[in-house]
Amino acid sequence: MKKQYLFIDGYNLLFRMKEYDLIKSSTFPTERDILIDMLREYAGGNNYIVYCVFDAYLTRSKEYIKEEPPISIVYTKTGERADQWIERKTRELRIDHFVDIIVVSDDHDERDTTLGYGAILRDCHMFIKELKDRKQNVSKITKKHNSRELKNRHIRMSESDRRKLENFIKNGKF
Repeated sequence: MKKQYLFIDGYNLLFRMKEYDLIKSSTFPTERDILIDMLREYAGGNNYIVYCVFDAYLTRSKEYIKEEPPISIVYTKTGERADQWIERKTRELRIDHFVDIIVVSDDHDERDTTLGYGAILRDCHMFIKELKDRKQNVSKITKKHNSRELKNRHIRMSESDRRKLENFIKNGKF
């Protein structure tokens, strides 16, 4: 199976999510951590190799990639913006390995460049919608799974114990 990469312009997506009031926090690092947790949850349900890229454009640092399975968080090196890192990696991966690459960003120049290298584009709005839809679907499936009655199961127990167990499954309390 062909590898599929998902490159996300981290601050671009973060600011868009803040516009939609999906991330609320008093500190910037906390907002970034909330986004990373959301992406980790999203990545756990698909086969993408996910990179969330944050600018370290104005700091004095080397490129740093932090592995937080199932995603990798990239902090770019001094003088490099996230869109430059994404464009470079898209070019390298597409030319050298011929893999599928999806880029999530609202930056038009970045989208045009990566499209030229054969990437699939998603704007932040559509990706946020996908995140929300996936979370709702998981919630529905979980709720449905947890609400099933035990009557069709072949577990020997008294009727009072069965009621207690059903109450625990439905309400989380004995």
